[in-house]
Amino acid sequence: MHRLILSFLLVLVATFSFAQKGSNSPFSSYGIGEIGGLNHASFIGIGNSTITMVDSTTLNFYNPSSYQGLAKHQPLFSIGVSSKFSNYSENGITSSSNVTSIQHFAMAFPFAKRFGLAFGLKPFSTRGYEFSSRIKVGADSINYVYEGTGNINEAFAGLSIKTLDYKGAKIALGANFGYLFGQITNSRKSGLIKTGASIYAGGISTKLIQAKSFHYNFGLTYSQKIKENHTLALSMVMDPLQKINAKYEEGLFYGANVNDPRFYDTLSFNDSVNGNLSTIPTMTIGLSYELNFKARKDKTNQLNSQIGFHLSYTMEEWSKYQNTFEPTYINTFSNSTKLTFGIQYLPETDYIRNKAMTKFHQRIKYRTGIYQVNMPYITNGEQVKDFGTTFGFGIPIIIQNSLSSLNLGFSIGNRGTSDSNALKERYYGFNIGISIAPGADRWFVKRKLN
Repeated sequence: MHRLILSFLLVLVATFSFAQKGSNSPFSSYGIGEIGGLNHASFIGIGNSTITMVDSTTLNFYNPSSYQGLAKHQPLFSIGVSSKFSNYSENGITSSSNVTSIQHFAMAFPFAKRFGLAFGLKPFSTRGYEFSSRIKVGADSINYVYEGTGNINEAFAGLSIKTLDYKGAKIALGANFGYLFGQITNSRKSGLIKTGASIYAGGISTKLIQAKSFHYNFGLTYSQKIKENHTLALSMVMDPLQKINAKYEEGLFYGANVNDPRFYDTLSFNDSVNGNLSTIPTMTIGLSYELNFKARKDKTNQLNSQIGFHLSYTMEEWSKYQNTFEPTYINTFSNSTKLTFGIQYLPETDYIRNKAMTKFHQRIKYRTGIYQVNMPYITNGEQVKDFGTTFGFGIPIIIQNSLSSLNLGFSIGNRGTSDSNALKERYYGFNIGISIAPGADRWFVKRKLN
């Protein structure tokens, strides 16, 4: 187990020691980019209802009150990889792109009966886009290229405590404390392309924001066992308005070849501007209901099935977003809302004890869901919408009776407005998550010698 921890930490440091592309959307050009990066495999299957799933096999860093719910002596390592394939259309012009990146590294474990602790690394916001336009000038043309890159990551540690556990009622509180770091860049290139030429000279403008700041959020979960087989839970996560301390760099260059920085001549450069951006004040409320069916028999054995329903609503106050690096900045964002609904079905809940009597397909968690987002961006007076459907699977890996699992999540969605000529995005998401738990080698167990 100690070798596993060391390997985990080495991979974590090596992976995030370089910047990775976490977005491929033109919408990431706004604000501080797309918040949160790509989706988590365990939650995308239930419509991306992130805060409502609290169980012993899932490390849910979206809801810091969930850490205390892990199984006793069962720490969890979690890693996620996500891919997104997008097709864009605007004014009859189409293009496509794809992106694959690490979604998170994290570890969590319970301790002292009522507490849970987690730490890890995850994306906070990502920027990744590129588009161009040309204007005809005689036999030649002027080419404009707009590009955005970079990401802001968050190294976090979270703590949760179960404050009440009495007669089927449970209340848990938690908080994540993190450090934001990374940079996002916008660049613009323009130049005259002569007929037949592949290399052209022109001007280059770059704007870079480097963030270094602390960040926190809070979570609460209240669950109530209504009857023997019925459990209702209410969850809430708050991320208040916070300043992000940052440094701003702005440069203007001339290049004999605008695509090769080695040929740039500096016209002006300013790297001494300090200021701040802000987070987006966010509140998410979630409701979950779990029903455990009484033991029923199939053709060969007795099954203890469970079905869960997950619903969540998120409000993001983008109208309060701040940016001190642009004195003439006018916030044109609208407040964003997100509604999600998902279902999870597990044919056999006690699959570890009954692994000899259950079939492989009876141990899998089957998930499906939908979501709709009113995004903060306005196009021609209309708010951009994002609608998607999802499905996924949670596949247990019960070697040595561990709670390890492989999670797969799939999504299909559309972004855009009703204007047929405005920018539209059709995307397909594929997410893989691996949770690793110890098997026979339990942690924090007092050993006894005979």
